Amino acid sequence: MTKIFKFIILFAILIFVAVFVYSNFRPPSENGGANSELVISTSTLNFPVFPKVPTTSENIIRTENAVEAIKPKPVSYTVPPAAVKEVSSKSFQELINSSVVQLYCGYFNDKETTFSDISRGTGIIIDEKGEILTNRHIIYDENSKKIRSDCFVLKSPFPNEKSLDPNFYYAAEIVNYPAIEKFNDSFSKDKYYNDFTVLKIISKPSNESKINLLLGFDYASLEDYSVLSPYGGSPEGGETSTFNFLPIDWNYKPKDGDILITLGYGVDASHNANKITSTVGKLFGNIDINGSLKPQILLVESNATAGFSGGALINPQSNGLIGLISWITSGDEAGKYTVAIFRDFLKTLMLQDLNFELK
Repeated sequence: MTKIFKFIILFAILIFVAVFVYSNFRPPSENGGANSELVISTSTLNFPVFPKVPTTSENIIRTENAVEAIKPKPVSYTVPPAAVKEVSSKSFQELINSSVVQLYCGYFNDKETTFSDISRGTGIIIDEKGEILTNRHIIYDENSKKIRSDCFVLKSPFPNEKSLDPNFYYAAEIVNYPAIEKFNDSFSKDKYYNDFTVLKIISKPSNESKINLLLGFDYASLEDYSVLSPYGGSPEGGETSTFNFLPIDWNYKPKDGDILITLGYGVDASHNANKITSTVGKLFGNIDINGSLKPQILLVESNATAGFSGGALINPQSNGLIGLISWITSGDEAGKYTVAIFRDFLKTLMLQDLNFELK
């Protein structure tokens, strides 16, 4: 009896162990369960950052030495959800139509200037004084180490269903830009991005300006120039007038999968760049430059094209500006990812490098 009893006890233990092992280590069910979700949620993001493609119309000579690329991480900065608040009472169309502009910068005082010397991109009017936020690489030629000091603002209506050419609006001067380039053909920890510049609208372009001879666009209406008057309105001292601008959404907290809008004067299939192009894409990840674990350089899955340099990254829920577009990826994923400097990181860098407070 003792041997039989011991055998029964041993058999019961074996059955218990078998049941325990199966219940805890069985494969996930076909319809998906907690275990399959856990595997997905803990998977490692493995996306290489391809060499950047500057999104101006100019040609860039690449450096020969490859710079070690770093990998984007999921946006890990989490905060309690906040109510969405529109940043302006104006409609999305009104905001974009009045504040997202096209820029041409070059050396127009040089008699030998040709069209190939001109850099073209996008800019964003960010305050009522007519200050414009754009990219450093639009106004600075890294090859010749020269500033493209002659900048001009053009605009076309948004939406521009007839693809009308932009009109000349204003001449703009460079307020400030980072003195030292801190970026390269690929990201690296010691070459973080500071691709930003501030311009200011100053006057109506001269009728004798060489840019008009090169480009041949029409001028804006007289009403558009009243804002330049020292009276703040018409020369007769009429109603006060200020520049319309794109407000910044300071409440938005990015997270992976957010739907965002990119805006810029991108080229179309015919290689024209005569109107604002908008693309919609998902926020893919964040490149953490200084290890703060906060959003700094955002990657958005969108099909931006050449001309988006200096363009706007928009939160569609609030119609507010949340980032400055700088470049797009190249390589196997050419144009798939639009890269933008996030609002908070941009504010910190501009205050540090330019003593300019982004408001």
